[in-house]
Amino acid sequence: MKKGMYIISLLCLTGMLSAQEDYQVVDEIVGVVGNEIILLSDVESQKGQLLSSGTVIQGDLTCRVYEALLYEKLLLHQAKVDSIEVTEDRVQGELDRRISMFSQQLGGTEKLEEFYGKSVAEIRQEFYQAIEEQMLVQNMQQNIVADITVTPADVEEFYNSIPEDSIPLIESEVEISQILIKPKPSASAIQEVKDRLEGFRQEVLEGKDFATLAVLYSEDPGSATRGGELGLVGRGQMVSEFEQIAYNLDEGEVSRVFKTEFGYHIMQMIERKGEFFNARHILIKPRISSADLTAAKEKLVEVRELIAADSLSFEAAALKYSDDEGTRNNNGIIINPNTGSIRFPMAEVDPQLFLVIDKLEVGQISDPVLMQSLQADKAYRLVKLRYRSDAHKANVVEDYQLLQEMTRSSFTDRAVSDWLQDRIQSTFIRVDDEMGQCEFENDWTKNR
Repeated sequence: MKKGMYIISLLCLTGMLSAQEDYQVVDEIVGVVGNEIILLSDVESQKGQLLSSGTVIQGDLTCRVYEALLYEKLLLHQAKVDSIEVTEDRVQGELDRRISMFSQQLGGTEKLEEFYGKSVAEIRQEFYQAIEEQMLVQNMQQNIVADITVTPADVEEFYNSIPEDSIPLIESEVEISQILIKPKPSASAIQEVKDRLEGFRQEVLEGKDFATLAVLYSEDPGSATRGGELGLVGRGQMVSEFEQIAYNLDEGEVSRVFKTEFGYHIMQMIERKGEFFNARHILIKPRISSADLTAAKEKLVEVRELIAADSLSFEAAALKYSDDEGTRNNNGIIINPNTGSIRFPMAEVDPQLFLVIDKLEVGQISDPVLMQSLQADKAYRLVKLRYRSDAHKANVVEDYQLLQEMTRSSFTDRAVSDWLQDRIQSTFIRVDDEMGQCEFENDWTKNR
């Protein structure tokens, strides 16, 4: 990816509605692209945000940011020339998403309003145009590369064009699948949790502070310290059982005890704003006994025996028995969250899994092994090593997907470069004299 495009993506991420320090400068126009202007404050603000985020930029930061802004304004100008539109619903949806994200980061809607010194309605009004323009820029970027296709012949040609000493080295990779069984709490443990939560509910109805109870008793580490408050969230952000309760509560109302995949809850609605809500909740998980864990392990022993006797394939067993929704319907295959691929470089394999697969041959299935989730929940699983490659130079047979993406990236860079050269020549561009001293990747100074 070109440096300019890379920085543009960073500016989009760190731009509008970013909970960063406010950088104030004496303003002046330092660039014009078509009908769009670049202010000195734009440059300084983006520099400050990149520095605050810890992003490392090669070369002169001012020049890199300025060129990225020239590119952004060129995209915006051309989007308007081409009559590209973004619907109001999409802009409002993006505003909703960002307001929700930053209210969660800051600890709730009130904290967000305090941070900006404005109401949510005023924040929405102030940032509407900026978000709309940012989305126009993104749409224009997508239009430039929309027609790019990559065929197997393209991949082969690209691979053959790589100098022998530049062919990437691929480290050892693995494909892993699993069947996971979570221990089931006893009926008495479940009833104990329900009774506790019902007791808390009655205390709140009698006047006790919900937030205090959440701090003292909730087992949700993400919200307990904030009095159980979630911050502003929208549809699709919470599990369906939680949302179903939330959207049926009035402000101030306390729910009955209800269950989700995380445990049992009670919820108090703080406020509702259209499709968004802010609520407090208390989560308690039924205690898992050693007997519950043993039962899960023994069930996996039975499943492994069925697979070993060819009574059931590993894939069919995953679909039938696994409690992990993320892998059950995918033949038990674990997806690499960093790439979306089914392959993991060995350095990216979870340490708990690494210790298991390190002892397995390809196609072999482990005995039931204990695992612990990020939430400290314990379960047992069978692990199958589906594939392992040795470290090697990339080749079209084993690494087609990687080479296909490299080919696509090459085509994208070429399309963007061609588009830039064409539009720079046909668009009025004025670069400030001081900024014109920068060493740009593209010839932005043709009108100086």
